[in-house]
Amino acid sequence: MASLNKVFLLGNLVRDPDLRGLPSGQSVCELRMAVSRRYRGSNGQDAEETCFVDVVVWGNSAKNCKQYLAKGSQIMVEGRLQLDQWEDRNGGGMRSRLRVIADQVQFMNRRSGAAEGENRGYEDGGAAPEARRYGNAPSGGPGMPPMPEAGESSAPVDDIPF
Repeated sequence: MASLNKVFLLGNLVRDPDLRGLPSGQSVCELRMAVSRRYRGSNGQDAEETCFVDVVVWGNSAKNCKQYLAKGSQIMVEGRLQLDQWEDRNGGGMRSRLRVIADQVQFMNRRSGAAEGENRGYEDGGAAPEARRYGNAPSGGPGMPPMPEAGESSAPVDDIPF
């Protein structure tokens, strides 16, 4: 039986990122984001429902989130769902929560007060260049050719198909 556990969310942070360092030296950042859905109800009125989602980010991506994000920042998260279950210490029975473990966090808006040209991972609202995307998987990597500079083509002139 095949299965797929993949999540894409676009929303805004409802509080500042919470970064912690583990004894192993690994960094982990917890984010809480609001994702809204607008719809027209059966009575014809426009309505909106908001879902609050906990997101966990690991490694260098966690440090980048703490450095560049704040309450109200718009982000896009790509990741997977994880169900945590535990027994309540106060005898309240079993507890559970569903969280998103982020593979990639894309910063969608610019930090207020940032000088022109100092994006440092913030987007102008368009598609994200790989250099501005923070995720656990690097763009490029071993065995991958380097990305061409702006205005530079990676294909020889003779290979252009027109």
